[in-house]
Amino acid sequence: MTTFSDQLYHLGGAPVSNIPVTYGNAAGKGPGAVYFVNVNTGSDGNTGKRMDKPFKTIAKAYTAATTNNHDIIVLSANGALAESDELTVTKNRLHFWGLDAVGRYYGQRSRWTMGVTTGTAIGIVQNTGVGNSFSNIKFDSSDTLSTSLYSFAEGGEYTVIENCEIYKSSLLSTSTVAELLMNGDSAFVRNCTIGSLANQVTAARTNVLLTRETIAGKVARDVTFENCLFWLKSSSATASHIHATTATDVERMFLVKNSVFIVAKLSSGTVGDAIIVDSAQTEGQIIVMNTPNVNSTALGTTGSVGILYYGPEIATAATAGNPIAVTD
Repeated sequence: MTTFSDQLYHLGGAPVSNIPVTYGNAAGKGPGAVYFVNVNTGSDGNTGKRMDKPFKTIAKAYTAATTNNHDIIVLSANGALAESDELTVTKNRLHFWGLDAVGRYYGQRSRWTMGVTTGTAIGIVQNTGVGNSFSNIKFDSSDTLSTSLYSFAEGGEYTVIENCEIYKSSLLSTSTVAELLMNGDSAFVRNCTIGSLANQVTAARTNVLLTRETIAGKVARDVTFENCLFWLKSSSATASHIHATTATDVERMFLVKNSVFIVAKLSSGTVGDAIIVDSAQTEGQIIVMNTPNVNSTALGTTGSVGILYYGPEIATAATAGNPIAVTD
């Protein structure tokens, strides 16, 4: 058994509760600091550095964390961590880790929520830091503020989002809404679920919006989604899983591989395109690899210049990615 200054105990080099050990830039400090957050047992008057003396809010833990030190903020699985406002993450090399025994596609036990706010929030999280990561967390925004159009707004560099569920449960009839705003440079999203098959949207909402510089100066560049579920239930023919609104939304590449676009069978309307590209992409390409679109008419329109598809079923541009029904 080894004990560090933050009172975490390690056996055989592996931390308890599968919390990763990370090392920052401060010489002689050992691992990056670990801060615990528990909405039920915590207090923002605590140090936050012990599981039995956690902070109450994620915002307090973020304030305590040091940029570039690979500090970890550990979120409890006991109740929704309801924050009162957006967390604007500008610090670098910071890691948000939800406690769970396994990595889930959806239903993560650490739930980061945000209700109605009165400020200028655009999402639960607006990340512009470098090298940050978010793991094992369900993000659910029910904010009805007119600016709060997303659950997660990504504008960082080399961000990793893994084993997370991202959902925007409000503004179901607002066309500019998306679960995930992707303005990230070299972001990697894997093993995540984005959207919902339960609550129906009635407007041209999308799971992932790519509109460049929605976050000032930020653009989707070299973005990868891997092993993800894109969920949509809609009565609108112009709802979508991914939406590029300008000709320069994608720089270099935007890759979706080994994932699934799913429109709920119980949708009251027919969704036309899984991916909507308003203008031909001039600075990059949307590449879809081994990813079927289920219950939407097509992967994208025939004239959607900038979408490339590779998979086992390549028939025509109109049916690329459409799975084949099993018959007797």
